[in-house]
Amino acid sequence: MNGVHLVMGTPNAYMQEVGLIHAAGEWIAKWGKRIFIVTGAASWESVDKKLTASLDRADIVYEYAVYEGECSYNEIERLSAMVQEGTELIVAVGAGKVTDIAKKLSHDLKLPFIAIPTLAATCAAATHLSVMYTDEGHYYDSQVFLNNTLLVLIDTDVVAKAPPRYLIAGIGSTLATWYEASACSSDKRHNIPTISGLQAAKLGYDTIMKYGVTAIEDARQENASFALQQVVDSIVLCGGMVSGLGEDNCRWAAAHAIYNGLITLPQQALHGELVAYGTLVQLILEQRQPAEINELLAFYKLIGLPVKLHQLGIDYPIEEAEKEHWMSAVLSAAGTIGNMPFEVTAEALTMAVEQLEKWE
Repeated sequence: MNGVHLVMGTPNAYMQEVGLIHAAGEWIAKWGKRIFIVTGAASWESVDKKLTASLDRADIVYEYAVYEGECSYNEIERLSAMVQEGTELIVAVGAGKVTDIAKKLSHDLKLPFIAIPTLAATCAAATHLSVMYTDEGHYYDSQVFLNNTLLVLIDTDVVAKAPPRYLIAGIGSTLATWYEASACSSDKRHNIPTISGLQAAKLGYDTIMKYGVTAIEDARQENASFALQQVVDSIVLCGGMVSGLGEDNCRWAAAHAIYNGLITLPQQALHGELVAYGTLVQLILEQRQPAEINELLAFYKLIGLPVKLHQLGIDYPIEEAEKEHWMSAVLSAAGTIGNMPFEVTAEALTMAVEQLEKWE
């Protein structure tokens, strides 16, 4: 931000209630009656009849398009050509990449953006940036916007009916937010926005440690409980507020940089699972006390987050042909490794991964 601390702490409006999908049209209509929806196939199936009935009741004219799996510039171009003249709002119905691609689309078309998350797997709905990938799914860059989300609508009942693995991944991503914001801000002046961002990160961390296990158990029973609602707000709202308040002082650090490297390898893992593994590597890079690392490891094992590469579907040791590629992605200047308060070398990264893989 060129040295200017721009604060965009929250979306214009954020709502999270059980059954909220039935009133989505009523709320969307306050800002527009012609909308273009970007969604994923599974996400649309989870809300289709409830959402469209709500839109019809509110006399909203809508079109929807299923994205093709990546938040890439080529996909933005494809979707942009489908948006008809007179559209007033861009709406995302889905998870992180759906949200980011719709957000970027809204920015390019200069239209307000509304998010309807169907999973609590990331904080994308409450942030004013989009993470962009290549068509092959590799990290490309991040686009930061001067507008935050107009409206976030979360039906906790929809989230409760989603596969619990996504909630667990969201927990992993949110725990990383505390450690990354702490690292990123450690060598920067702690003004009020930075302190507020750190407090939001710590609130999210503490809430997850208190309610996370119960929330996962309730989600397995498709129960939109108080514990689940607390955790959903921690993932989406607290997670989004960290960078919204702290901005460049509270950005991602090593955990997300390691994620950028891991996605270049053959793997079968969710965003939050990869970031969670990256958090453990970051703590080793920071030379945190073994007791602190063990505490986080124990929580991971309790809720089912990965602690070894093989749990991500990645063979270890990483083959030499792939090692250079993934290391280059982690250490790329376009990524977030530079937000660490010290230089991270390829040697230090290799040793940290080796240490984690041997950790009992």
